[in-house]
Amino acid sequence: MKSHYDFSKAERGKFHFGNEPFDVVIHVDHSKQGAKFEVFPGPDGKFHFRLADKSGVLFTSEEGFDTQDGCLSAISLIKQESLLAPTVLA
Repeated sequence: MKSHYDFSKAERGKFHFGNEPFDVVIHVDHSKQGAKFEVFPGPDGKFHFRLADKSGVLFTSEEGFDTQDGCLSAISLIKQESLLAPTVLA
């Protein structure tokens, strides 16, 4: 068995071991979670979200969403796309 896996070729949550695809299941203990996404109505009447932890707000969306589902979809997309996103210096 391999001692490490190369996730660099993963695409949208699909991973491969050799030529065989497999799913990765992550179990999260929410009682120990530090940061959380919060959905809230903005002064413009649209839904916004912020990422906050115990020390305060880390990020707030500038764009408002017409529906709560649209806002939740944006959060889901951020979570999916950032999982394996590289960090680069701009």
